[in-house]
This record gives sequence, structure tokens and C-alpha cells, in this order.
Amino acid sequence: MQWGLIWSYRDALWRGLALTLELSAVSIIGSFVVGVGVGCLGATGGFLLPRLVRLYTELLRNLPLVVKLFFLYFVLGMDAIAAGLIALITHQSAYIADLVTAGFRAVPREQAEGAWASGLTGPQVFRHVLMPQVLRVIRPPLTSQFIEVVKNSATVMLIGVQELTFETQRIETETFRGFEAASTATILYLLVSLGIVLLMQRAGRLVR
Repeated sequence: MQWGLIWSYRDALWRGLALTLELSAVSIIGSFVVGVGVGCLGATGGFLLPRLVRLYTELLRNLPLVVKLFFLYFVLGMDAIAAGLIALITHQSAYIADLVTAGFRAVPREQAEGAWASGLTGPQVFRHVLMPQVLRVIRPPLTSQFIEVVKNSATVMLIGVQELTFETQRIETETFRGFEAASTATILYLLVSLGIVLLMQRAGRLVR
């Protein structure tokens, strides 16, 4: 094994990692905002909204990420970065929306009824009573969804985005040292995932 050879490509790996982090951060924030918004709509009463939300989640969850990516890039002609971000956000937001809707179902109805009886308005009940409990309930699976965003970000290499996996495969092509390149990328992805876990644990303590 020639680890020194991988060290000589450290600048390329750093550039790829930096782009992966940027794509992942924007996609995590975007998918969370969209997912929470859609999930809240799915938790409302009525006939139409929950069914539209179900259609949204079922369609996007069952449509492979790479299909979304190729449609945005090759069919609609979007910029590679924009196509990658929209594909990642729409894909993961469907899963997060399901989590949020399930989180609302896990909160006892008496919580909202008691808050309304105490004189709180609808928005106050949502913000101060329901949403903190929902976030506590869904935090563990939400952490997994954020890690999925990081892993799925590698898909954008298929449209030429030079993120970490792209740079890793380029190193393998140029050096024929696939094991060292793949091992390095794996370690970097694990470190990013560990960082997400630690941040979510910290966030979980803040919403208690």
C-alpha cells in the first residue's frame, strides 16, 4: 500500500471534501425546511392537504434520486450544482416530511387541547408546545436522514460535480491505488457523519 501517494493528492481531496460539505449543508437545511413544512401540512385535518402530502412523499420517495438528478440536468438543462441541490433536497424532504407527520401523531392530543384551554393561540400552541415535542421524538431518525444526505451527495458526481467521490475516483484512475483512495474517502465520510451525530446530540439537549 502506498499511502504517501494519496498524500500527494491531498489538495484534490480537500477540494472534493469542501464541496461535499457545502452541498450537504445546503441540502440538509433545505430538506429540513421543506420536509418540516410539508410534514406539518400532512398533520393538519381535512381531506385534501393530507392526501396531497401523501402524494408528494410517495412520488418522491419512490422516484430514484438519480432519475431526479438526470431529469433536472439533462432534460431541464439546469446547472450541475443547482440540479444536484434540488434533487437532494426534494428527495430527502419526502422522508423528513413523513417523519414530521408521524411525530405529530406521536404527541398526545391532550397536549394541544390543554394548551388551547390555557389561552394560547394556534401558532403559540404549534411553536411552544407541539413542535418541540415533535423534534424530540424524531431527532434520532432525523439524524439518520441527514447522514443519508451526505451519502447521497456522492450521486452528483454522475453529472460532473467534482465532490469527494469524484476526486477519489479520479485518483484511482490516475494511480491505480483504488484501496487507498476508497479507504481515505470512507474515513472522511465517517468523520462527517460523526460530526452530524454530535451536532444533533447537542441540538437535542437544546430543545429539551
